[in-house]
Amino acid sequence: MDGPIGPRMRIDGREVDYFCGTSYYAMHGRPEVIEAACEATRRFGMGPGTLAAMEVYQELQEALCAWFGAEYVTYLISGYASPMALMQGICEPGDLILMDAATHYSIRDAVPSLDLRVVTFAHRDTSALEDVLKAELRSGERPVVVTDGVFPSGGALAPLADYRAILDRYEDGRLVVDDSHGVGVLGTHGRGLLEHFAAEGPRSHVAGTLSKAFGGLGGIIPGDEALRDRIKERARIMRGASPPPPAAAAAGLTALRLLTADHSIRRRLGANVAQMRSGLRALGFDVAETPVPIVTLTDAGRDLAAIAEGLAVRDILVKLVAPGGYSDAPADRPSLRIAVFSEHTPEQIDRLIATVAELA
Repeated sequence: MDGPIGPRMRIDGREVDYFCGTSYYAMHGRPEVIEAACEATRRFGMGPGTLAAMEVYQELQEALCAWFGAEYVTYLISGYASPMALMQGICEPGDLILMDAATHYSIRDAVPSLDLRVVTFAHRDTSALEDVLKAELRSGERPVVVTDGVFPSGGALAPLADYRAILDRYEDGRLVVDDSHGVGVLGTHGRGLLEHFAAEGPRSHVAGTLSKAFGGLGGIIPGDEALRDRIKERARIMRGASPPPPAAAAAGLTALRLLTADHSIRRRLGANVAQMRSGLRALGFDVAETPVPIVTLTDAGRDLAAIAEGLAVRDILVKLVAPGGYSDAPADRPSLRIAVFSEHTPEQIDRLIATVAELA
């Protein structure tokens, strides 16, 4: 990359239409966001060098609480670490962890830190979850289901409403969602997949990030003050790691303010996703009808590598995912991942669809 992320950008010395990555509102390249990061660096430096507070963190806290309707939002160094901090905060001795088999590496790396019994269930399979619960849950154990919300390679949605209904049959059953690709994008108010499926509640928990929709950096865990206190007490990363740089906090804060003030940004993303999905579906691709800005082609009968190469020759960049190259990627064939931004023009999307039709 030779410049900031955007729908049209310079890579390897040439201008391209960019349909990769996770900056769904292209906030990482917005001039206002960049200037806010620069100003925060001039004012606060690179960071506090310890766990000391700075005004920009408090302002971000207030904006995040307003966005998520939460009493408190824990903010930590990385979205990758947020599921770990969340689970260390809520899990208790004797809990049984039930993990989707295709969960993100962030959850897989977090689970061993809990020192709890862990079983997996088939990817997004509610019947498999029910079977595992019946077979594995012991007397006195509390079930904790752990899953991605939006799976990052294929863009599939975890059936959170079904999981929540299953867990409601058990005393204090907990649902933990790594929703890094859903927060900011899905749900009426942008709170993510739990809101989208009306599965929010005191026993449903979400970990997310500012590094995708919100144009910044750092993990976020919305909740109440009791959850804040448990995370602070139990999650060692909160005592042992520095906070994100003030520049990252200011960038995320500015993106939140832009999205809050201008609802047309989210509406544009929804319209662009619908245009992309319907256009590719018209070409015969099996594309689900969802609002997720990750559109993945997996058709076994087409040479997706050749399509990706042909698009690149025409200065349209998408991501070719190798077989099994990601936690939720198909194990037996490549897939083509297309990221949709709110700032793509309808003409850019039409050009990509027309080029795919030519190449397929």
